[in-house]
Amino acid sequence: MRKFFFALILCLVTIPIARYLSPRAVVDSSEVYLAWLPLCIVIAILLIFGRHGILPLIISFALINEWYFNLHLVEGTVLLVCQLFPVFLVCGLMRWQMGRRWRHGVPNKNMGIRILWLCFLVPIGIKTAMYIAGVWFNYPVYLANFFSTDSIIYSIIDTQSLICSVLIFARVIYYLLRMIVGPRFARVFWQKTFVPVLSAKNRRFTLGWVATLAVMVLILCLPYKSDYVAGYLVPVIFIWFTLGINRLNLTFITLTWAITAFMLLAYNDNFLHGVHTDYSLAFVMSVLICFNVSILYMTRMFNRSEWLRQRWEAQALTDPLTGLPNLRAFEKELEERPSGIVCSIHMKNVEFLSRHFGLLMRVYVKQTITQDLKPLLMEGEKIYQLPGSELLLKLNESDTQARLHNIIDFLNSRHIFWHDFELDIEFGASWGELRGSGEALHQMLGQLSWLSEEASAEHQLLGLSHSLQVVTDQTTERVLLLNKVKRALDENGIALYGQPIVDRNGEGYQEILTRLVSDGELMTPDQFIPIIAQFNLSSRFDMQVVESLLRWMQAHPRPSDYARFSVNLMPMTIMSKDFVQQLLKLFERYSVTPKEVIIEITEEQVFSDSEANMRNIQQLRAAGFKIAIDDFGTGYSNFERLKQLQADIIKIDGCFVRDILQDAQDAMIVKAICELAKAKSLSVVAEYVENAEQRELLLRSGVDYLQGYLLGKPQPLPE
Repeated sequence: MRKFFFALILCLVTIPIARYLSPRAVVDSSEVYLAWLPLCIVIAILLIFGRHGILPLIISFALINEWYFNLHLVEGTVLLVCQLFPVFLVCGLMRWQMGRRWRHGVPNKNMGIRILWLCFLVPIGIKTAMYIAGVWFNYPVYLANFFSTDSIIYSIIDTQSLICSVLIFARVIYYLLRMIVGPRFARVFWQKTFVPVLSAKNRRFTLGWVATLAVMVLILCLPYKSDYVAGYLVPVIFIWFTLGINRLNLTFITLTWAITAFMLLAYNDNFLHGVHTDYSLAFVMSVLICFNVSILYMTRMFNRSEWLRQRWEAQALTDPLTGLPNLRAFEKELEERPSGIVCSIHMKNVEFLSRHFGLLMRVYVKQTITQDLKPLLMEGEKIYQLPGSELLLKLNESDTQARLHNIIDFLNSRHIFWHDFELDIEFGASWGELRGSGEALHQMLGQLSWLSEEASAEHQLLGLSHSLQVVTDQTTERVLLLNKVKRALDENGIALYGQPIVDRNGEGYQEILTRLVSDGELMTPDQFIPIIAQFNLSSRFDMQVVESLLRWMQAHPRPSDYARFSVNLMPMTIMSKDFVQQLLKLFERYSVTPKEVIIEITEEQVFSDSEANMRNIQQLRAAGFKIAIDDFGTGYSNFERLKQLQADIIKIDGCFVRDILQDAQDAMIVKAICELAKAKSLSVVAEYVENAEQRELLLRSGVDYLQGYLLGKPQPLPE
């Protein structure tokens, strides 16, 4: 009932006003409507109230028709049907075609369907109904023109007036009534329509465009008639709207065009200057309709293009996985606000954990940390995504050090779970004042990255200003070292060394140890292995080492049913998808059988839950390779896992061997590993054997092979 009475009052008030304001023109001594605005009220009421507006419209039009025309009951009923039934029918068909939410999304959604059904089919339906009614009923003279069947051109003009009213003014009236029904809509309308065009970027253009348009409309609305004004200024207005399309939104263009068109139609002495016949009026109305349809679609296309441009720009500034602003967004932010504090937060162990739990774990961790940090940030401070295990914060210059200490303490006390598994992540951070852009900025970020990685080891906070010289030296050294490693790989500077692994009889095989040669300088593993791992050169390095070994074995063949060499492969190599296929092709190319080479991998790989790891290890064993687990006993291994182990050799880490003569626990651990290994038919290798006493004790404990300086130091392979 509340909706009914509200809609009824609106109809009773607005329909007479709309009828009074409807623009008219006199052509051939006959008055015709240029736009019949009550039809806009009907459509606006139905869009706002839906089916609840039907009865108020019927009652309102019945009362208003009786007030103005005083018709007989049958004629009044037929007039009411002609006025409203086509609108109700078309709206019902639209609801059937578009669904229950056919009234929502005005004006952007389903624009083509709304223009076709409401702006063309409704007017045609109304005029057709009046044409049929004019055949059967004789209406009074003041209504006969609308029901006449004699003049086709006047029927066309009447239809055009209905089309113009809906096409040009229906949206504006809809907005006005929406604001009356819900005052909050006025604020939303202002925010979406006027705020964008009055922003700092568009304000000057918008005000200049509106002022120029107002002057042209004012000149056209003056009672002074001139061929030049009518002939030149009207086309200029059309061109002016075309120029405004690419900078103004659809609703603003619709609103200003409705006001302009109303002024031109209401004060039409200049707009219709020279229009003396019904045919010329029909032509002018056709031009007006075509221009209105064109301007709607052109505005929609330009606005859509701008929306797509903004969306693509937003995507370019956003990391697709984490949803955080990326480094490009950070650089753009610095163009607008170049001052402030930049902080790098490093997450220790994330790189390691992501190898086992996958990339989504890293994404989840960063998203979780971001949500936790947002309440701790001040207005204008943002978090940015960096590749790897880091996040970047841009902070205001406000008690930075104390706040960052609080942030790091909070993160280190935070427990993060991934599928009910608690992740062991340690946090450290570095910070510094922003200095410059471009290359200087990237150098600073590199320094902060290294510093935050160092800080994460002790859960601490380091300031770049306090450690600038150290950081600069370290980053410069790291870049130089990376270039040396790449140059060595490009020049195939692989130097193979061998260290014997022998049994009690002195028989066995050699473990391949690698050195890199760059610019005549020999690089040891402790120098280049961290660089290779950090910059994802593992697969390339391992494949070059294997190929160098196979090339040497081909040049020095020795028929044997036992392994001649063992070679270490890095974790990232084992995780590679096509690693096994590439390895087998190398062995086939150099005519070396897999049984001649043992593959050594770390225990974290053999005990990993990674599907790629397990699949590659199984394929290696199926191809004939023996698998050795390096540094056994220090990380993931335990006796329960040893029972399920799929390998052939285990190498006991040197930490259990160095003090085996002094530490009884080390001796017990070694003996226990040997006994369980024997139960699974595994061979045992002990590393770091340096004296005869260690050798005898290890052999008595059940060790099969020994490796260390006692048995032989690493020597170049040709020696």
